[in-house]
Amino acid sequence: MTSIQENTCMDVSFYSYKSGYDGLDIGAVSVLPEGRPVALIQVAHGMCGSKERFLPFMQYMAERGVACFANDHRGHGDSVRSQDDLGYMYGGGLEALVADMKIMASNIREKHPDIPFYMIGHSMGSMAVRAYLRKYPEGVDGVILCGSPGFNQMAHIGYAFASTACLCGLGRLRPKLLQQMQSDAYNRCFEDEGAQAWICSDPSIRNAFIEDPRHNFRFTLDGSRCLLGLMMQAYSSDGWAIADPELPVLFLSGEDDSCMGGIPGLDKAMSVMRKAGYRNISKKIYPAMRHEILNEIGKERVWRDILDFLVP
Repeated sequence: MTSIQENTCMDVSFYSYKSGYDGLDIGAVSVLPEGRPVALIQVAHGMCGSKERFLPFMQYMAERGVACFANDHRGHGDSVRSQDDLGYMYGGGLEALVADMKIMASNIREKHPDIPFYMIGHSMGSMAVRAYLRKYPEGVDGVILCGSPGFNQMAHIGYAFASTACLCGLGRLRPKLLQQMQSDAYNRCFEDEGAQAWICSDPSIRNAFIEDPRHNFRFTLDGSRCLLGLMMQAYSSDGWAIADPELPVLFLSGEDDSCMGGIPGLDKAMSVMRKAGYRNISKKIYPAMRHEILNEIGKERVWRDILDFLVP
């Protein structure tokens, strides 16, 4: 068993790198512990999120010797050419989003070749991690998938519609109906608490999300095409390149996460990966927690479980 010593010294650095797909500047952050890391993690945020939303989690990890890295997905945070482009993926779709993640992963492994490397994805980011793993399974020592969205039966229809609209030059349109219908459906159990209550039971967390224009924006049809493409890949057992069938895969979800599709929805996500060829898959459900478990009330329990997974 590795002994973890808490270390308050860390280096937080914001930077950017060029996308190999189209040259877009990709915003990124690293949170490094003092001395040699005991593990490395690359964090993939969710829809309408940003790298900054998980800085407290990354700082907690760095204090315990884990080096953390995160990039803003294209169309999010600092990975836009203009703030008006939030929610727009510049036509690159999931292929470009995964390629952006690959550049960061390659740089991390090049600088730290002998240290275990893990990927953690939240919500849309959990599907992005699965899309990454389908294509680049080598060099990853384990994955943690937080707040995995349940499969949307209309995903194929929505993807076809969004793709056709993009081909017709309508990729920058921001239809209100699709995103609003999803959010309203997820929030139905919590509507007495106000908008976006399904995200988190902590009012300060969801209010910060609502009040920040860098997070509270509407996806374009181009962005929806990417999101639905990620979902279709996450729920297809075909096309996975399996490097290690025993790769540790951990699903983490809040019991009250209305985006999960209930326990059957989570089990379906797990069964897809088992059918694809992965055998070492487990899950943990957190009572009284909602979608964004890394920022939930009692989040320290989740953080500690992740640390135990990374450094047993």
